[in-house]
Amino acid sequence: MNRNRAVSLFIGVLVCAPLLALYHFGVFSEAARWLASRLPGLLVLQEAPLKASLPLQYAFYTLLAFSSAWLGLELEAAWKKYLYLLGLCFLVLLLTPILALNGLLFEPFSGILAASFAMLIGVMAGDGSQAAESAELASAQVPEENSHS
Repeated sequence: MNRNRAVSLFIGVLVCAPLLALYHFGVFSEAARWLASRLPGLLVLQEAPLKASLPLQYAFYTLLAFSSAWLGLELEAAWKKYLYLLGLCFLVLLLTPILALNGLLFEPFSGILAASFAMLIGVMAGDGSQAAESAELASAQVPEENSHS
C-alpha cells in the first residue's frame, strides 16, 4: 500500500508538470476563451462576463491526476477503472455549465486529460507490478513442488 502511494504521487507529478507547462504556453487558455464565447449561446447566463479562476483549475486537475493514478494502481478489475473514468468525464463536463451559470468559467479539458493520462500510467504501473508479483509467486512455488517429489 505504501508503495502505491509513492508511485501515485510520482505519477501525479509526472502528469501535472506538463499540464502546468501547457497552461503557461496558453493551450488551455485558448480552450477557455473558446468556451467563454460558446457558453452564452448555449445557456442563459448573467450579463457579467465569466470569470476564470486559475487556482481552481490547477487544484482541480491536480486532484484528478492524483486520484486517478491511485485508482489506476489500486482497482483490480479493468471495467471498474473504465467506469470511473467515464463517470469522471461526464461529471467534469457537467461541471462546466453549472459553474458558468454561477459566473465562473471552468475549462474541463485539462482535468479530463490529467485523469486520462494518470489513469493510463497508473494502469501500466499497476499491471507491471502485479505481473512481477505473480512471477515471484510462481517461482517460489516451483521449488516447493520439486522438493515433494
